[in-house]
Amino acid sequence: MVGETARNSRLNRDIIQGCLSEYALEYPLQLEVLESVVSTNDHVLAFARGGGRASFACIAEQQTGGRGRNGAVWESPVNANIYLSLGYYFNQFAASELSGLSLACGVSLARMLKSMGLEAQLKWPNDVLLEYRKLAGILIETRVRSEGVYVVIGLGMNVDMPESAGRKIDQPWVDLRRVLPTAFVQRNQLAAQLLDALLSCCAEYDRSGFASFLDDWHSFDVLSGHQVIVKTQAGERQAKVKGIDKGYGLRVEIEGVEEVFYAADVKLELSNHADD
Repeated sequence: MVGETARNSRLNRDIIQGCLSEYALEYPLQLEVLESVVSTNDHVLAFARGGGRASFACIAEQQTGGRGRNGAVWESPVNANIYLSLGYYFNQFAASELSGLSLACGVSLARMLKSMGLEAQLKWPNDVLLEYRKLAGILIETRVRSEGVYVVIGLGMNVDMPESAGRKIDQPWVDLRRVLPTAFVQRNQLAAQLLDALLSCCAEYDRSGFASFLDDWHSFDVLSGHQVIVKTQAGERQAKVKGIDKGYGLRVEIEGVEEVFYAADVKLELSNHADD
């Protein structure tokens, strides 16, 4: 409906489940939709600590303590965006073998957005961009259990970000309302599409690891071949991005010497497009 905004549509568990694909419905998935939660990732982790073994998803209208990579605050205003976490057991991989999952999730989201007519870009290690502005972020946390590695995939996607909340974000951002101005973004349908994409991603990774995502990663990668500012505890340096290595770290060339950085060690700023 033209003219309506995402804030007019309330998230509803039954509607979301009704929009899931037949593929997603084959999973023993428990879905909870909450008005407010400190963090959807924390809520799903608590489910696992309580002995839950099925895949479990939590979607909230608001997070009061949403967080991104390295403890950064994730702005989570009420009834505006999508805040979603999915818990999934991997039985065939050690935790160290799942380090490519964040990149794989990004590829799956970029594929989904492409099906909506949007040309997404992926910024290592966990950001989904549109025209160099952040649309979504991914935060993955793992816990080793006797029955396998329990992975929580946290996803925040901007749908209809209020300007008051947007002013608190310290990097260029975009939401779906701004790139789909004539379309009413149905958040319930979008939440189902995101769950479909993440469940499909986990199943694909379970079958073949990152190998089946690699070509698409290269096509969506916004950093490779570009100059960036590498920010570490030691300071800032100019670098040229060379791609990812076998451990999914970022390969960069600094003053003719190649170095590899991992997500916990570095922040990046793409030249002429400042972002975190």
